[in-house]
Amino acid sequence: MRQLIPLCIPLMLTACGSSNEQSQPVPDPTPPPATAPVDISIVFNEGAGTWSAGFSDYPITDADIYELVAQLAPLPSDNSMQGFRLKGSNRSDDLFMFLKTEVTELQPSTRYQLSGSLTFLSNAGVGCVGIGGAPGESVFVKVGASEIEPAQVDYYLNVDKGNQSEPGNDALMVGDVAASEADCSGNVFAEKTIEIELENGFEVQTSQSGSIWIFVGTDSGYEGVADLYYTSIDLSLSPV
Repeated sequence: MRQLIPLCIPLMLTACGSSNEQSQPVPDPTPPPATAPVDISIVFNEGAGTWSAGFSDYPITDADIYELVAQLAPLPSDNSMQGFRLKGSNRSDDLFMFLKTEVTELQPSTRYQLSGSLTFLSNAGVGCVGIGGAPGESVFVKVGASEIEPAQVDYYLNVDKGNQSEPGNDALMVGDVAASEADCSGNVFAEKTIEIELENGFEVQTSQSGSIWIFVGTDSGYEGVADLYYTSIDLSLSPV
């Protein structure tokens, strides 16, 4: 009796294999959405890290008369500790002194809510009288963010920080430098912490490469010397 060769079987197996290959899922090249907050924290007693300083809203050619200081320095209240000191004489009635850092490896073109806190030492007491404004309540603290690096261009800052107490498109006014335990002599430095609650935070958007510049600083309406020692900055970027 002749044996029949099942020629159709290999064809059927080939067809089955082809069907399995076509059913494999195609990888999605889009990165998953950001879900966890990203922390930006620095304690200046341990060094400046990636933070650097800048000034704006003053004529660069007259920088000497502004008595600008930007450096890590021993704290006036404790020489064994250090902070990032920013000092300037506000002869332009609009001096902006700030610290900045770049945050990378974020989701590209994504909205984040900026919140957190910053702590500094101030020698400006509450309710003191000064030229053009109070040395405490007229030196406004701002927190901001931008896709481009904040820097002085000619006279002004190249991002919109607003003017004195007014916020800008790239910055939020979060308080002032009046410290309750300082006095009006200018000789006593006291610690102050400003909190930025999440619900009152500042909404920002990252660049196409997933980075953003964060800056904190003071916009002064007091026509005198502002002298601050930043001790820590603890911010968070929460996906919107």
